[in-house]
Amino acid sequence: MESSTLKQVLGILLVVIPLFVPEVVVDATPLRPAAAMVIAGVLPVITAWMFAPQFALAAIPLAGLTNGISVLVFGHTALATVFAVVVAGLLGLSARWGLHTAGIFLAVQPMITIIAGHPILTFGTETPGRAAHALICAALAMGGGLWTVAIGAVLLRNESTGLPDQVPWPIVGFYATALMAMLGAGTLIASTWLLGSAAGLVLATIVIVTRPTYDESRTMIAERTIGTLIGGFVAAAVAAIVVNVSALVLIGTAAMVVAAVLQLMHARYAWFVTFVTAAIVLFNAPHGNVFHVDVERVVWTVVGVVTVAAVIAIAESVFGRYSDREA
Repeated sequence: MESSTLKQVLGILLVVIPLFVPEVVVDATPLRPAAAMVIAGVLPVITAWMFAPQFALAAIPLAGLTNGISVLVFGHTALATVFAVVVAGLLGLSARWGLHTAGIFLAVQPMITIIAGHPILTFGTETPGRAAHALICAALAMGGGLWTVAIGAVLLRNESTGLPDQVPWPIVGFYATALMAMLGAGTLIASTWLLGSAAGLVLATIVIVTRPTYDESRTMIAERTIGTLIGGFVAAAVAAIVVNVSALVLIGTAAMVVAAVLQLMHARYAWFVTFVTAAIVLFNAPHGNVFHVDVERVVWTVVGVVTVAAVIAIAESVFGRYSDREA
């Protein structure tokens, strides 16, 4: 590895490792089942920070709001569908200012929660109600966001790049409409017939791979599919070799750190997905169903990418490549 690359990696690790501290702390408390909510606040805020600190600050309450509401609407098909459509519309509109890359991370966990359900917390013999769970999940997401801003203020003070290029309004309209249609229909179907399953990964995949233009979306589809398949295979192989559950979780944590480094280095998305998939599958080792999670993640991801690919193909055949033109 060249010295400049090594220096870059070490610099990124100096930022990434502290970002995982709140999750590690939460994982050692009764809030452990909801530890993922901390990351749901970290990811959009660190992405927004790279544009400007004010966008990172704005992402904190949005992370709390979206994750809290997703808990409340779970199990209510109509409300969940409306919520998904609203999130999709706002995500689409954010592309006008190039902020959709941060918006994507705001939407991913809520899309999973409205179908799979929220983590169940227990304090002694007491289990809080739905509203309390929503507040706790919102607080964890906002806590993760606040911690990220603190890390950014100390270690990334001069790293913001400013807003990316704006996306023309006609393309924004297409992007928002496509997201609203797919997430609305997907939520209605999954919430009606697949509630409590991992089918929320279909919605999350739609959020991640759908981009403002056809070509961007096709690239994301290919990268997401390749990364998920490789990551799933690697995780299965590791789980077959390593029998110690704590070791599997440790390997999963290491994989997530590598994924974060790759993301900040702007590496190929397929590599990022490979390590994230392996991490998520191995994180589930304490529950004793690593292979089940592995297969589910691959299957639902494929369903998601096939859905987006089909919508893109239909849209391009009906409307041509208008959405790829500058306005």
